[in-house]
This record gives sequence, C-alpha cells and structure tokens, in this order.
Amino acid sequence: MLTTSQHALIDAIEQLDFAQVKAVLEQGLDPNFTDPEKGMPISIACDGLFQWWEIVCDAYEAGQTLTEQEKQQALQVHLDILDALIQAKANVHLWDAEEFYGPLWDAASAACVPAVQRLLDEKVNPNTLDDEDLTVLSSISQLFFECDYDEIDWSETLPEQKQTLQLLREHGAKMTKELTNA
Repeated sequence: MLTTSQHALIDAIEQLDFAQVKAVLEQGLDPNFTDPEKGMPISIACDGLFQWWEIVCDAYEAGQTLTEQEKQQALQVHLDILDALIQAKANVHLWDAEEFYGPLWDAASAACVPAVQRLLDEKVNPNTLDDEDLTVLSSISQLFFECDYDEIDWSETLPEQKQTLQLLREHGAKMTKELTNA
C-alpha cells in the first residue's frame, strides 16, 4: 500500500506538475518505491518522455517540424522532473523486472537526447541486456528501423533518432553481436 506522499509523487509525475514533484521530494520522500501497477517513479518519468516524442513525431508527420526552441520548451518539464528524481537519489540503474526495460531504454526509445545524456552522466550502463538479450543500442535500432545499428540507412532517420543512437555509441554502447563476439 502506498503512502499519501508516494501517491502524490506519482500523480505529480503523471500530471507533469514539477512544482508538486519538487515539493514532495523536498519533504524527504525516498523515490525508490514501486507502485504495483505503474512501477517506480523514475520509470514513470522516463515513460512520460513518450508524450514529448509523440508531439515531435506528429509535427514531423504534419510537415510542421518544431523548432529546437519549441522542442526544448515542450521537453523542459520532463527534464526538470527527471533531474529532481536523480537529485533525490532515484535508482537510475534499475531494470524493470516486469517489462525488462530501464530508464535509459525508455529515454532512448523516445529519442530524447537530453534525457539519455543525463542518464549516461549518471553512469547508467548502456550495455544492459533486455528480455530478448539485446543491448539498448541493438534494441532501439530494432525498434526504430527493424535492423541493427550497423545496418541503419541514416538518410531515413529523424535527427533525434540519429543523435540518440550516436550518443549511446559515443558512450560505449555496443550492438548485441559485439558483446557476444567479444
């Protein structure tokens, strides 16, 4: 059973209410708890990045690409919440036991370069394997392009996708076949 403060934190994350997230965390709430239906707060926050990615993708599809400023403006509350959870010592290294994904995978699958960078700055391992024994780099490449990283036709990628995958690579992310052949 979750406490009132735990419920308040999850509600604030889902509603993108940064002021409330900050207020609850400043009361000393440990963000390393699990909502039986939704998971841990860090996972909920990183899952929420899909809201931003959908806005970006919808704009591309409509031929009305957002400016960098518009993208950043829409993303900022997500980044603020992520940063507040990290500062409150949320476990960014977890790997969701039910879905077999972690915060880095969630951020990368939303092509959210700033969130991926923030998690990599926290030394999250980019070579953790998912339930199909794929690394984050291989899994995200498959998700975006249905092929592995070394087979991507970069002319077919959105800038955020390319930047995300290249950022992972720059931080030591390997394709699954590179780990198994090492």
